[in-house]
Amino acid sequence: MKLSRFLVFAGFVLMLAGCESVSERISDRFDLVPPKTQSFNGDKETVFLAAQRALKRMDFVTTRRAAAQGVINARSGIRDTAVFGAGRQFTFEIRLRSVEPRNTEVDVQLIEILEGDFKAGATTRPLRVHGLYESFFEQLDRAMSDGVSPVKPSS
Repeated sequence: MKLSRFLVFAGFVLMLAGCESVSERISDRFDLVPPKTQSFNGDKETVFLAAQRALKRMDFVTTRRAAAQGVINARSGIRDTAVFGAGRQFTFEIRLRSVEPRNTEVDVQLIEILEGDFKAGATTRPLRVHGLYESFFEQLDRAMSDGVSPVKPSS
């Protein structure tokens, strides 16, 4: 009798512990992820061209660019995951805004797209932390240092 009470109590404690971790995962999925922001010395047009060059160096394909709005969207190639038949892709959503005549802020949002071997479709989630943020900002800084030339459209 004591053993069954203990098992019921232990099960109840485990259930409560599981609820907390499930609620954390759910809140992580639906919380707004703020973009990473960094300032660059340069006018908006120069930084816009350098951002495209940085994405190209990282093997991302530009899918949308609007210089007047300061918007660039780009995607990576599809990469295989450890699960057979599953794929992962990353997209960048970049927004530029002039803060001063020679200073531009760059907001970057990285989104991960996962698709498994199921027919349910892909899932997307913005990432709070990932090495691609630092890689992009380093490449952008390098492109600004190298001098910017117009970027050929990528297909």
